[in-house]
Amino acid sequence: MGFLKRLFGGGEEKPSGGDPHGIYLYARCGQCGAIVRVRADKQHDLMNTGGGYEWHKTIVDARCFRRMQTVVQFDRGYNVTHASLEGGDYVTEADWQAQESARP
Repeated sequence: MGFLKRLFGGGEEKPSGGDPHGIYLYARCGQCGAIVRVRADKQHDLMNTGGGYEWHKTIVDARCFRRMQTVVQFDRGYNVTHASLEGGDYVTEADWQAQESARP
């Protein structure tokens, strides 16, 4: 669980984002390596499972347009408890920021 908390930030709000309803995740395509920032809306995108929440999403990167299927489970505090991503892997916000700052 500690690994997931470090990877996804423990469901904390991003102070710079000012988005109380958004949960941001960062997925890297297994084919081209592009990192995609994805937002899950707490009010509209998450399914209530009784003991927490679940999010299903098809993520498409902007480089090779490959589809990545994800299922993420959250506890009641919006902390990630399990995440699977077919066709890629989840990375940290720092990885995404490094990619963005390297763009011309």
